[in-house]
Amino acid sequence: MKRIFLLIVVAALLLSGCVDKTVKTGDNISVDYTGSFVDGKVFDTSIQSVAQANDLPPREIYEPLKFRVGQKPSAVIVGFDKGVIGMKKGETKILRIPPEEAYPINPSMIQIVPIVQDLPATRTIDKDFKIPLEQFEQYFGTNRSLGDIVQIPDTNINITIKNITSEVSLTYNLKVGSNIWTANVPWNETVIKINEENITTKPNVTKNDIFDIPNFPISITIVDINATNMTIRYNPIPETTVELPGMFGQMVPTKISFNETSMIMDQNREVAGKTLIFNITLVSIDK
Repeated sequence: MKRIFLLIVVAALLLSGCVDKTVKTGDNISVDYTGSFVDGKVFDTSIQSVAQANDLPPREIYEPLKFRVGQKPSAVIVGFDKGVIGMKKGETKILRIPPEEAYPINPSMIQIVPIVQDLPATRTIDKDFKIPLEQFEQYFGTNRSLGDIVQIPDTNINITIKNITSEVSLTYNLKVGSNIWTANVPWNETVIKINEENITTKPNVTKNDIFDIPNFPISITIVDINATNMTIRYNPIPETTVELPGMFGQMVPTKISFNETSMIMDQNREVAGKTLIFNITLVSIDK
């Protein structure tokens, strides 16, 4: 009799809505959240006042995050998805999510460069070369004719048009002794040899010279140079973050750091490889 009475009471509570719903796999929910690192630095939030207080980049709309719990592929990180299970509407919970359930480090986004490197002391290029017509017109414009002389962008190097079809045949206008510069190369070069097929240049450097790398916060020291080899050293700086081209050409924040032997350029996001703290409040559950 007592058991029947309890079942009736439970059923009545469920029908009246007095028993709070809890989040289960498959539920559509919305949450307000603030994400921070272990040291307290806030990196993301759905709450405008929190974003402003922590000087986060503004977003167009601040609203609770909506997602389906357990959806594959998940709309949120694994630890976040698991952490909301069992929550009730209006409940606030703090999640501590390890990197393996958040944003693991992607090794392919890390480039390691030896601090000291040996490079050839001379450079040889083809005297004549071809490029597709479409690419040529992007660089030099249309309505060009045979014999026209054009300058390669961001250099002082002139080239002459030898033929135009679906490809454009070009030849360098250089002579022995010509001093050439290119915007993305730290040093100028001098032409030291020209034959029917090739042009050979050497860098205008001497031992102990220091050169800044264009559009990069690192300098290079010439450790040694002889007729065949040049040894350079990248000069260490404190850890810094700069914008560099990424895998698909877009500019990506890149963390640059040094150890005893290498320069490390890491394009993983700031959150990668870190334990994350999320303060979340369940706003709604839609079964």
